[in-house]
Amino acid sequence: HCNVVSSQNIMKIEKHSFKSSIYNEKRSFRIALPVSAYPNVKYNILFVLDADYTFDIIASNAIYLQTFDIIPPTAVVAIDYSTPGNRNDVGYDLSNNSLDSSGELFYNYINTDLAREINKILPTSGFNTLVGHSYTASYLNYYIDAGNDYIKSYILFSPEEMGQIPHFEANYKTKRPSIRIITAMDDTDARKSFAQNLYETFQEKQYDVKLKNIKADHMSIIPAGTMEALTGLYDKYYNIDSIYNIIEQADTSLWEIFSNINESNKNSYNQELPISGSYISAFLWTAIQREERASIDKLHAYYKNALMNEESDPNALGVMGDLMKKLGLWKEADYYLDRCLTRYKKLNQEHETLYWRRVYALDVLPKLGQYKKAWKLLEEGKKIYPEDKAIFSYYQGVLSITNNYIIKKGIEQLKTAIENPDVLKNNFVNKGEAESLINKGIKMEELENP
Repeated sequence: HCNVVSSQNIMKIEKHSFKSSIYNEKRSFRIALPVSAYPNVKYNILFVLDADYTFDIIASNAIYLQTFDIIPPTAVVAIDYSTPGNRNDVGYDLSNNSLDSSGELFYNYINTDLAREINKILPTSGFNTLVGHSYTASYLNYYIDAGNDYIKSYILFSPEEMGQIPHFEANYKTKRPSIRIITAMDDTDARKSFAQNLYETFQEKQYDVKLKNIKADHMSIIPAGTMEALTGLYDKYYNIDSIYNIIEQADTSLWEIFSNINESNKNSYNQELPISGSYISAFLWTAIQREERASIDKLHAYYKNALMNEESDPNALGVMGDLMKKLGLWKEADYYLDRCLTRYKKLNQEHETLYWRRVYALDVLPKLGQYKKAWKLLEEGKKIYPEDKAIFSYYQGVLSITNNYIIKKGIEQLKTAIENPDVLKNNFVNKGEAESLINKGIKMEELENP
């Protein structure tokens, strides 16, 4: 069963427990997740050892970084011991890189029971990272030496020196592991030189390894080094900022840029580019601006297919509708904007629809002769935004006068709108524009009824 512990603004922590077949008893663990995520997201999993003191700090960093798209979607799992702080569960012998009987149980528990349980709870990507500090950082060498295929990468904070460094003869069936070692400047020389030797050994094996020595001591390395460790682990991850940089500098087609980046994120971190408004805009809108016909067609087809999903992100649907409008594909624009508004309603987020209502009612529906629907959409807007009613009255006036549709009503709405100049100003409309529309409407009426 599960209970949610806290809901701060961007992070929630769930406590789960289940009957472990390995231990034949109830075990519990915690998961930190972002409060909001894209639909159809698949999480990379960051498993944290010594969770009694490392979990909170590592989790809050990981959630923060993904909220701002610096690292991909990541859930953080606390591998809780049978009793808090009880490292005997780990059962690891530093002198010869081996496990005792309780260590065997713990190893199997992480790789089978816990793994299975997390897959039941969350959609996972298969990119799993294990994090340890000091004694448990060195324990990770057991996994690396064993050729563990479930864990794809490791973060070692200040590993404890071992009797000898393992030979690491494992043959990895899939990719070789990524390893990030973080050492503290104010730690013992023995630990620092051990970490250096470990790093050189991994380099010889041609593993993807990095060593960073930071200003900290043996315990403060967790708060001081977590950001470094996570951004270092995801050093090949392309987020929206790096994508815009590439688009600006590359001289290849946008479809090629898109395919290469998508492939790279998939290969490195099992993460496809998200189907979100900002990514659709980055590629498809840029292709439209550059008039790259072939890229437009391919990106259009790709996103059309991706957005068939019922649970699509409403903002992504809106952006797609807006871009179809820019391509003059009015029926498709209608389809996406209609879905966009429906989806926001379903998610109880209609307060996010002002911009989309305007685009849909003023730019798209009139092209299809659907004035009545357009008028109604703007009318609904007044209920959703009671403080901003006047802007919707203004839009109704625009709809009416521009399309020669129920002009008398349009003039009434414009007169209501100019009684609230502040609301108009906050929505980048100046009162003069409304007044000149009224005059235009009056002239149209006079022509109709001389």
